[in-house]
Amino acid sequence: MTVSGSAKAYPFSAISQETVIDGHFTGEEVAIPFYPTSESGAAFVWWLKGKFLSFEPAGRAFMRDRETRNLWQALTGQAVEGELSGERLERLSSHYSCWFAWSDFHPQTELYGAATG
Repeated sequence: MTVSGSAKAYPFSAISQETVIDGHFTGEEVAIPFYPTSESGAAFVWWLKGKFLSFEPAGRAFMRDRETRNLWQALTGQAVEGELSGERLERLSSHYSCWFAWSDFHPQTELYGAATG
């Protein structure tokens, strides 16, 4: 993913094991959900309407926030159950790529799981 000119990569080996990763990048709290069946993922900012939300897996294509217990579609970032139903998380720029191609364009990429997590 890229934010404000900075880049961070999440290796397939990590996201396939941790289907929802909560983390920090460029001062933002981010959630990285991954749907193993289609090998698809996304990146979202944790906060919505002044609430900071952290996430955990909740079935095959869903995640649940720990604070309000709302159910969210993992790849769209839309709440589908709970008080925030219909709301959508802010999506960050991200895409699936082979490391050799990504690192050519983003040589200063921070790598998830390497020293800082």
